[in-house]
Amino acid sequence: MEWPSNSVAGHEGPATLLVHGFGAFLEHYRDNILGIAEGGNRVWAITLLGFGKSEKPNIVYTELMWAELLRDFVIDVVGEPVHLVGNSIGGYFVSLLACFWPALARSVVLVNSAGNIDPGHSFLPSSKERQTSGAAWLGARLLLLYLRLRTKDIVKNCYPTKAERVDDFLINEMLRASYDPGVLVVLESIFSFDLSVPLNYLLKGFDDKVLVIQGMKDPISDSKSRLAMIKEHCAWFIVKELDAGHCPHDELPEEVNSIIREWMVTVESRILARSIL
Repeated sequence: MEWPSNSVAGHEGPATLLVHGFGAFLEHYRDNILGIAEGGNRVWAITLLGFGKSEKPNIVYTELMWAELLRDFVIDVVGEPVHLVGNSIGGYFVSLLACFWPALARSVVLVNSAGNIDPGHSFLPSSKERQTSGAAWLGARLLLLYLRLRTKDIVKNCYPTKAERVDDFLINEMLRASYDPGVLVVLESIFSFDLSVPLNYLLKGFDDKVLVIQGMKDPISDSKSRLAMIKEHCAWFIVKELDAGHCPHDELPEEVNSIIREWMVTVESRILARSIL
């Protein structure tokens, strides 16, 4: 498979893969790729199938399909286990990857990730065929119209402390992608997403290898309640709180880059120590 929509920086050190959220693209990590690589790391970012400048084929898009795509990218392009970084729904995708193919993940970094915490969850649901309903067909078209009219306002709302980071490039690329053939099929997938398997179940085998970077002013989720659940039921998650919204990696890139660089050093040191015991 060809991988036209990806970027790489750095020539040595641990490997990292940055995964964007719904409606975004690899350039959403425009100020993170080099910033993380400067810490002596190799950094890849990818535009997922169906987003940005990538192809938008007429297929059934599911969260597992995107996770499998990331698995193939790690194997075919990176060629070794990686530190997985995911924002929003991208955080759920990398959690699925880590759960099903743990040998490919050195650690997981969740940046205002989608997915819930449910301490009582104890099983993986059986897969079922996804079909587009009439409601999804109509909902996707109404959603697309709304997004085209309100893109700038919606995105600025996600950057409460540094709205100036929402520049023309970001908005124009989101709008441009919304006119690509096939975009409606991608939007229809929203209405059949299955995020029922909670993060604590997906990442239960990753002791001290999960970092949560949480913008506390996220307009999409209740950050305080979310972190309370994480601290109570996911003692192995390390949490960093930031004065930011839904996309802290782009709102406060230098701060997030520093956190991720430090995190990678810590995890790599633990892995090395365990390998020589």
